Amino acid sequence: MPRKKSRKAAPGVHSNRMRLPMVWMILVLASVLGAAWWKFHRTAEQPVYLAVIPLDLRRASGTPPDEARNCVACHANEVADWKDSHHANANRLFNPQTDLAELTVGGQNGVGTVYRPEAVIGVTPLVQYLIPFPGGRLQALNVSLDPRNGEWFDMQAPEVRVPDDWSNWRNRGMNWNSQCAFCHMTNLRKGYDVESDSYQTTWDAMGIACAQCHGSMEQHAAKPNDPTLFHHMSIQQAMENCGSCHSRREELNGTFHAGEKISDHYRVSLPDEAGLYYPDGQVKEEDYEYGSFIMSRMGNKGVTCLDCHNPHSGKLRLPVENNALCISCHVPPGQRGAIPVDIVTHSHHQAGTAGDRCVDCHMPVTTYMGRDPRRDHGFTIPDPVLTRELGVPNSCNRCHSDKSVDWAIETTVKWYGEKMDRSTRERALVIGRAEKNDDSVLPELLTVAKAEEIPAWRSVLVSLLGTWAQHPDVHSFLEKSLMDGNPLARSAAVRDLSQDPASAALIKPMRDDPSQLVRLDAAWGLRDARDRAHSSYAELVEYLAQISDQPAGALRQAQFAMDEHRIDDALRWSAKAASWDATSGEAHQVHAMVLNSAGKPGEAIAELRKAGEVDPSNAQPHFLLALLYGEAGQTDDVVVELKKAVAIDPAFGRAWYNLGLALAQKEQLSDSIAALRRAENLLPATPEVPYALATVYARAGQMDEARAAARRALSLGYSPASQLLQQLP
Repeated sequence: MPRKKSRKAAPGVHSNRMRLPMVWMILVLASVLGAAWWKFHRTAEQPVYLAVIPLDLRRASGTPPDEARNCVACHANEVADWKDSHHANANRLFNPQTDLAELTVGGQNGVGTVYRPEAVIGVTPLVQYLIPFPGGRLQALNVSLDPRNGEWFDMQAPEVRVPDDWSNWRNRGMNWNSQCAFCHMTNLRKGYDVESDSYQTTWDAMGIACAQCHGSMEQHAAKPNDPTLFHHMSIQQAMENCGSCHSRREELNGTFHAGEKISDHYRVSLPDEAGLYYPDGQVKEEDYEYGSFIMSRMGNKGVTCLDCHNPHSGKLRLPVENNALCISCHVPPGQRGAIPVDIVTHSHHQAGTAGDRCVDCHMPVTTYMGRDPRRDHGFTIPDPVLTRELGVPNSCNRCHSDKSVDWAIETTVKWYGEKMDRSTRERALVIGRAEKNDDSVLPELLTVAKAEEIPAWRSVLVSLLGTWAQHPDVHSFLEKSLMDGNPLARSAAVRDLSQDPASAALIKPMRDDPSQLVRLDAAWGLRDARDRAHSSYAELVEYLAQISDQPAGALRQAQFAMDEHRIDDALRWSAKAASWDATSGEAHQVHAMVLNSAGKPGEAIAELRKAGEVDPSNAQPHFLLALLYGEAGQTDDVVVELKKAVAIDPAFGRAWYNLGLALAQKEQLSDSIAALRRAENLLPATPEVPYALATVYARAGQMDEARAAARRALSLGYSPASQLLQQLP
């Protein structure tokens, strides 16, 4: 299934609040032709402000949450650690005495809408303000406060989010109810109503209180000495509790509770999703920690979040500045299977310097949201060769920015020699080629996938094999992967096999998989054979309802309706997606295809033109336009759009193929041959291309070339090529 786009507010908060004068401050918003500017304004008049949090929930929203009063008698130390933690203060009601004060007030030249925040996310390194909107919405303002210096800044800078952009602060990408709330609240119920497109969001406590990580403690609190009333979670369950928030992920049902399996509630984002990670697993976009950690060697060997972090305070158990935390396992001869390391010998840097700290090399920092520096939890090996080959950052050049990549390669070879030629490098290089759909990578990709020990990485490799799912060796491996012990790998195999209708018999049993993630993928994949009576169908409907408040969810609803031949529902959902994410080329493309299926080709063409306008670097809208023009017999327009497509993406093999066919229709045979030769180079496993080339060569009187091309098509199993060879003189 496609993944929904996800942008969450930063989880980082701090208890060191600014104590400020008791004065109500109000937030003034003004927009100027796509560039936003913000001022804070004190006014004598008191406007009527919208509020969406009802009184009963305000009473349940103390900070830190009141729930801990039931725990403090027996767990005083834990509560003391927790009450000033980032978790306890992850979300709070707006307080005019401590928020928005001690600013240079102005606004005398500003004309705009006046808002008053109703709630606040975080304390440090940034504070975000939640503005009430109609329909029960709270919207996360992009202008945020850095409480360390009192500076206001735009967390999305230097990008400017135009009013129609999904991630403009008024729109769905910055909607707290859907995008932020679960990871900042205790026992959140999103409460989205599809028909009214509104929220009745409720919670048990603001911030992350005891029940969010430990489950309901009411019976335990009533009888604390009864061991049968306390749920003891395993280390793995505790890890997955952390992962439910500390990961970039797609939410499947909105019902996760402490102690449950993460794969029953989420799809964790990994490097098989384009653009999120680098091929070696380093974070690229805002990926949080859990996805990286489960791909790491440490995570695979049994190290957990709790080994390094106090779960109640969130603080490190030992300092990293002197490497004490890392050396607690890596001290010779090595603890818990860790590789023993002598820091000075290993780092080749003087003790006490930046290059001597483990975290600076193996946990590089990326700053998100303008002010939030986060360390990568993939514990990757810095490898300048991957920088040269794939553009992957390396810690050597992050620090020594004045040095070249070649210098870094020479230095690491001198220091570490053959140790640099490791399996992780091979895996990254293979993934880099697979991401470019390089057909020659298939044997190596299959070999690496079969040898991969880390389940999360294995799922990535299985997913990437989907491009070649119909290859016999790949198909056999995917079939075996349906029995993989990890649900992420089984999920990837189901999605790959779903591309081939002939694999339906393999996918059907996966609807009864122990993991809901796998069950949903199987139910989605059986588009032509969905069984409404099977329990997985109801799960699929519930899942679609859960995600239908976001554009990607609306697109999936449109596809679901198309699969079930409910064209009016498909039009309604695809129109919503295109409206909710007006700057998304994908949303306009899908809406165009639904319009065309509904017998509205003119509207479909207009929608594809919008797609090309909002996403000029995407060749797909022009390719689809060419197909629509082809259906209408407008060959000249077909050629124009296909030429635009290959100009934008010279590696678009299918566009070159169609261009070759269109040019042949116009009797431009030499140009047709050139286009088809490009297509054959890009699509070497597609027999239709050399077959078409053979026919055009024959029309041009180049019989030797025609016979050679026909033989290539025949060698790929294309039987019509045999008849063509017999017809050629």
